[in-house]
Amino acid sequence: MFLVAALFIMKATAQQVEQKQRTLLIKTAATWCPPCGTWGWDLFEGMIEDNEDKALLIAAHHSGLLENDINNDLFSNFGAVYQPMFFVNETNINASASNASTKRAETAAAVTDVFENSAPVANVGFTPTFANNKLTVNAKVKFFQAAEGEFYLSMYLMEDGVIEFQQSIGNDAVHKKIVRFGFTGNTFGNLITNGSVDADQEFDMPFELLISEVEGYDYEVAGIIWKKENDKYIPVNMWSTKNIETTTSVNEVAGIVDFSLVPNITSDQAVVNINLAHNLKNASLDLIDLNGKVITQLNKDVFVEGRQTFLLDKSLVQNNGLYFVRLTDGKNVSTRKIIFQ
Repeated sequence: MFLVAALFIMKATAQQVEQKQRTLLIKTAATWCPPCGTWGWDLFEGMIEDNEDKALLIAAHHSGLLENDINNDLFSNFGAVYQPMFFVNETNINASASNASTKRAETAAAVTDVFENSAPVANVGFTPTFANNKLTVNAKVKFFQAAEGEFYLSMYLMEDGVIEFQQSIGNDAVHKKIVRFGFTGNTFGNLITNGSVDADQEFDMPFELLISEVEGYDYEVAGIIWKKENDKYIPVNMWSTKNIETTTSVNEVAGIVDFSLVPNITSDQAVVNINLAHNLKNASLDLIDLNGKVITQLNKDVFVEGRQTFLLDKSLVQNNGLYFVRLTDGKNVSTRKIIFQ
């Protein structure tokens, strides 16, 4: 375990910060909003296709089933008043059903020009690592130019492939670029520096997020450098990655022949199927949330050899979304995901 930690520290210290300028593209949205599922949906899909390697894209659901505090803060920070609205950095591009194709082309041209021709003031780099229910990011911020001001670094966990209702599409809409969690209590992150910064000055900033699992999820860790001007946060630069290193030392529970949830996407009930090759003592079967908090214990103590089933009802959870069923024998852990919608 010491060797793993030592290797990670060395890698974080050697973290390279890319000297490129990216653009922040934000779509305000709500799951109940009809245009968000028609022309707004198509425009955002096109923007992802055009710009994903040169920009950070966020679908900020300020209302509805995918709402959270981060999206609400982004909505307010950029002065949005309805949905869908599209922002290139802090500028509303005034997209609509009638000009969506034109705005897509204009945005792609502007993003490419910035990426290829702009000299960044600063940027951030990091390698996310997941181990034992904790996502760790040791970020490095580097200023390429001298600067003055109050700068912050925020870190978000985003997800693609989120199956949730969307008006005009239905219950099985596959949402992209959804902000799931922030690594800090403040949406706009932790203070980097306030005052004068020299060119080539660097700042090392650690972040941690408690989360049950990353395997099997299309997660993206995104970092944004903000400059605070009065009460508004202006995006300076950003970087993201879907490469999350897993160094967990926790093993799967031994003796599992079958551990499955049927169905694993439900608006009502699911059946937990467990088939064991031998008895498990001092074991427990729990429903937990994304932060690892136990919502309810389905069974504990001895799990006998053979097949057992347990009923999982939606009434056990307060909110729709992603949860986990966790089987542990005290040393090893096996988890399966379930989505209540």
